[in-house]
Amino acid sequence: MKHFLRETVLLRIEGASPERCLNRWSGADLSFWELRRESEFAFQCRAYAGQLPALTREADRAQCRLELLGRSGLPLLLRRLRGRPVLLLGLPAALLLAFWLNSFVWFIRVEGNRRVPDSRILHALEEEGVRFGAWAPGLDSEDLKNRMLNRVPELRWLAVNSSGGVVTVLTAEREQEEPPLERGGVAHLIAARPGLIRELRVVNGFAVKAAGDPVQTGDILISGLMEWSTHTQATRAMGEVYAETFRAESMICPDTALEKVYTGRSARCKTLIFQRNRRKLSGNSSIFGTMCDRMIETRTWTLPGGWQLPIQLETETLLEYELRPAALAQPEAEAILTGEARRLTEAAMTAGQIESQSSAIQKKTDSYLCRVSMNCVEMIARTLPVELFGEDDSHGKTHQRGAD
Repeated sequence: MKHFLRETVLLRIEGASPERCLNRWSGADLSFWELRRESEFAFQCRAYAGQLPALTREADRAQCRLELLGRSGLPLLLRRLRGRPVLLLGLPAALLLAFWLNSFVWFIRVEGNRRVPDSRILHALEEEGVRFGAWAPGLDSEDLKNRMLNRVPELRWLAVNSSGGVVTVLTAEREQEEPPLERGGVAHLIAARPGLIRELRVVNGFAVKAAGDPVQTGDILISGLMEWSTHTQATRAMGEVYAETFRAESMICPDTALEKVYTGRSARCKTLIFQRNRRKLSGNSSIFGTMCDRMIETRTWTLPGGWQLPIQLETETLLEYELRPAALAQPEAEAILTGEARRLTEAAMTAGQIESQSSAIQKKTDSYLCRVSMNCVEMIARTLPVELFGEDDSHGKTHQRGAD
């Protein structure tokens, strides 16, 4: 800014050793900046126009040639505006207008958030009055912080800084706490379904089965009770048990399906959105009712530098269609039914995957019946609490009662 208030020149220094010229300028206490090397024998820099005679004299003594490339600065601008009094008067008015406009909020930038989306924070800020066109000096950062922390409890800290029409919201999120792991009580890990154990990892308790053992539903995999000669050690069994399992699904669907047939009718609706206000510009978005496809394209007005204005143009295109029955081929029906069976199986598994599958489809009177067989590797361990009762002091042993 200080260089703009004075007239400056852009210079090129050429010579066998332009560094000698720069050294003489420094020794003579001449100001220059933005030094840039063009080649081995040339430099570019900026300097004050008032020092140009002294700069030229020292360059000649260093046997270098000085070339004037351009001039800039406020005095040069004022000289050019002498013949244009309207522009000369408009310049201070424009400066005052710029300073006045900087007192309003034009852009909001959120920093520091990772899990909480920007849209949620911006929505909460808008509810608190921090929006496009708000009066920036009226924002109380401390009061706003307290209200925002109540609105967005995932945040543990927030600060609002305003500068040049840009409000920067600095945030810090609370650390995500993992749910406490239940460790109390006595429990076994049992098999939720039959299978062949492929991997068994014990975190707490005593392994009853090992990798390669077949198990049935309800078998104890990891016990929470260990019988010793003098006592019974009780704990809560914890671990993971993966087993090879078999799952089968029978799926049925009709031999016809409804398909979309477009009628050729279409409509387009344009809407201007400013913050939360919507103004329809053209078209009608409800002429076809519900039997139509809706495609929405939204364009946001963006300034150079990536600054987005809260103004959007929404274009909604509607294509009318009718639903007509069409014959469903057997390969298509098989693909649909096997996909649905796979989805249901994966949703039923706590963890694991489907390793292989096979299917057989049959055509019925007006439907298809598909039987899907799947070989899976899944986690089969489930927790079963154990109730302890009674105590026999003569034998020093605690008895237990569990599920069958």
